[in-house]
Amino acid sequence: KVLTINLPTALRLAGARNIDIQLAREKLAEAYAAEESAMERFFPWLAPGVTYRRHDNLIQNTEGLIEEVHKQSYAPGGTFAAQTDIGDAIFKSLEAHQLSKAARHGLDAQEQETILTAARGYFDLAAAHEAVGVAREALRVSTDYAAEIDRAVEAGIAFKGDALRVKVQRQRDEIALRRAEENVRLASAKLVQILHLDPIVELTPRDGSVVPLSIVSAKESLGALVSQALAARPETQQSAALLSAAQHAKNGSIYGPLIPSVGGQAFFGGLGGGMN
Repeated sequence: KVLTINLPTALRLAGARNIDIQLAREKLAEAYAAEESAMERFFPWLAPGVTYRRHDNLIQNTEGLIEEVHKQSYAPGGTFAAQTDIGDAIFKSLEAHQLSKAARHGLDAQEQETILTAARGYFDLAAAHEAVGVAREALRVSTDYAAEIDRAVEAGIAFKGDALRVKVQRQRDEIALRRAEENVRLASAKLVQILHLDPIVELTPRDGSVVPLSIVSAKESLGALVSQALAARPETQQSAALLSAAQHAKNGSIYGPLIPSVGGQAFFGGLGGGMN
């Protein structure tokens, strides 16, 4: 099965069907969930419950007398509790935020790497098709030249050795054409693998010829281009976010325990019980 493909289609398929990109997206979702969980440390929680108490033997009453008492009590209801380790919550939330940024930059890096791989695969396929055209033209020229030399040998104006040399060249061109056609099949198989298509599919480029692309201005210096590339690379931003997350984790372990915790508890419900 032969399919015609162009560069925009290859780039879209690479972004939509790549497994590595899907894994990076799931890592980003996991990082966002961890950040939300870290933010929940600042909020109180509500829990239902039942409290049961029983006492046997001696106890001191409110007047200070010691007496023997057998009693029990129970209190069904709900508890509204707020316990916030402010230092831990602050630094954990900062760390989780940086980790989510790192995951987002990691997704960008994976998408760019996948698109670059697909673009290279497409241009390799297009170049291989161009090489087939060149090889066919070379074989046509050598075949025509061999026919002319044969006629010249028959007319006695050329040597037999010249005909043999041209014949050898034509055979070389035939081998070169077969190699070029094999390279087309290999380039197609690689691009099919990159795009996660059906293995039986054979791709052919839609563009009839390969033309140069102008991505950056040729007037800019190499140093300026390198600086722009390093500043825009998501891998660099990902590393910076991971470094910041590690710094927040370190600060949390050092300064977090020095920040006091805040807590409170309220109970609402009923009270029952009595003497045994």
